[in-house]
Amino acid sequence: MSLTDMPQATNMPQVVHRSLTRAEALWLHHELKTTPNILGYTVRELEKLSDVQVAMVGENFAGACLSVDLIQGWTEITALYVLPEFRGLGIGKTLFRAAWELAQQRKRHVYVLSRNSQVVEWMRELGMTVDGKLWRAPLAVHWYMQRYMASWHRSVESVRKWKAIAKCPPLVQGIKKYERASLL
Repeated sequence: MSLTDMPQATNMPQVVHRSLTRAEALWLHHELKTTPNILGYTVRELEKLSDVQVAMVGENFAGACLSVDLIQGWTEITALYVLPEFRGLGIGKTLFRAAWELAQQRKRHVYVLSRNSQVVEWMRELGMTVDGKLWRAPLAVHWYMQRYMASWHRSVESVRKWKAIAKCPPLVQGIKKYERASLL
């Protein structure tokens, strides 16, 4: 194998836990508007999130996995997005696992809501209880969703995306409860 045949370190995806930069938040906000699977966040909301797994390929932003701590020891993995030009490299699974492992290290219960078949498969691999009965979601999730959906931005996005959402598979939730979850 010659040196030119060897993979370059700068082309290998790197995942770091940090907040999004302004440029990344703007890019992600724009990208989330293209998918019916995520109602999205404002740029300001994205910039304020501190529990973010960020994928970089060289100097390029490749995607992110967002998590939010809820009350009663719950963490929701709220959004996973890989930019189209970086799909197929395993970045999504790496981001999801990084978010999962951080929540696990912090002894948090984990909740995921998705209609993406790959994410549902990963939920099952991680031993989550997976079903479509959203009324079974933890109380902490129900409380959070009331505030999350009260956003003007998400109201506008749900109306704008309603036709595309209607063609999507139903939402499925994954729940993993830990016996001694951290309530902080």
